[in-house]
Amino acid sequence: MEWMILADMPVASSCDADILDFDAIVYAHGRFIFNIAYSVLRNPEDAEDIAQETFFRAFRSGKAAKVKHMRAWMGRIAWRLALNRSRDRSRGLRSIQSEDVLRTLPGREADAEETLIRKERAILLERVLSSLPCELRETFVLLTVEGMTSRNASEILGIADSSVRDRLSRARIAIKEKLTALAEGNNEP
Repeated sequence: MEWMILADMPVASSCDADILDFDAIVYAHGRFIFNIAYSVLRNPEDAEDIAQETFFRAFRSGKAAKVKHMRAWMGRIAWRLALNRSRDRSRGLRSIQSEDVLRTLPGREADAEETLIRKERAILLERVLSSLPCELRETFVLLTVEGMTSRNASEILGIADSSVRDRLSRARIAIKEKLTALAEGNNEP
C-alpha cells in the first residue's frame, strides 16, 4: 500500500507541526486506518482514499498534537468517512441478481457451481447485514469481520465497552433470526 504524503499540507500552527512526525504516525496507524475503511467499503482503492483523507483531515485540523488517544481519534474519523462514502456509493448501485453473477462465472461446471454458491452466500449475508439497524451492523462488522477487540471498537464508535458487547449480542441474535426466517421460506430478512 502506497501513501500519498502531503508535504505542503496546511497545519494549524508551525508549533504543532514540530511536535508531530507525520511519517511516524502514518507508519504506526496506517494499516489500522486502512482496515477500518476496508471493513466498511470492501474496496481497496476506496479504503486507501479514505485512509489518506483521514490523515489529511487529522493533520489539517491542527488537533492531532492535542489528542490523547490518536489511534481511536483517527479510527473514528476513518469510520465516519467510510460510512459516508458507503452511503454515497449505495445510492447509485442497483441490486445484484443471481443472473448477473452467472454471467461472470468461469466455464468449468463444478467450479462455476461452487463459485455461484459462494457468491449467493455473500449476497445473502450482505442482505442480512444491511437489514440490521446501523448501530448493530457497525458493531458486528468491527468485531467479527475486522476482528477488533470490544475495547478498540468502543473507542472507534465512541461508546462504552459494555455497550459494544451488548450490541454484538443483539446483532448475533438478529442475524440468527433473519437467517432462520430465510431458511423457512420467508424472502425478506
